[in-house]
Amino acid sequence: MDYRQIEEKFKAWEQVSKTVENYVNDRNFQEVSRYVNAYLDELKMIILLCNGYETEDIVDFSQFDQLAYTPINVTERLDFIEKRKHHRHAYIQLNELYKEMKKKYVTGKIKGEI
Repeated sequence: MDYRQIEEKFKAWEQVSKTVENYVNDRNFQEVSRYVNAYLDELKMIILLCNGYETEDIVDFSQFDQLAYTPINVTERLDFIEKRKHHRHAYIQLNELYKEMKKKYVTGKIKGEI
């Protein structure tokens, strides 16, 4: 597994999340939706990589709750974000999922399972 790829994805979100937060505060929901859409896909990729799937693997995202390293209620939360990409709460939820997934990643890496 290429840890750098996962860590670069986390770093990219950390760098752009403040920009997205500013768009949320400015009520520029078109830009919010654009960023949420792009980084939601990145989060899904992080989840797959942390659970041993290659980026080319096709996975039914409704099954994410059954994977070992995912945030709690991830399927429900991803669905919420998908349906409301332009809402403030979609950004908030996405940001929290990134934080939780990073903790899962670090835990798995320490245990030697990721």
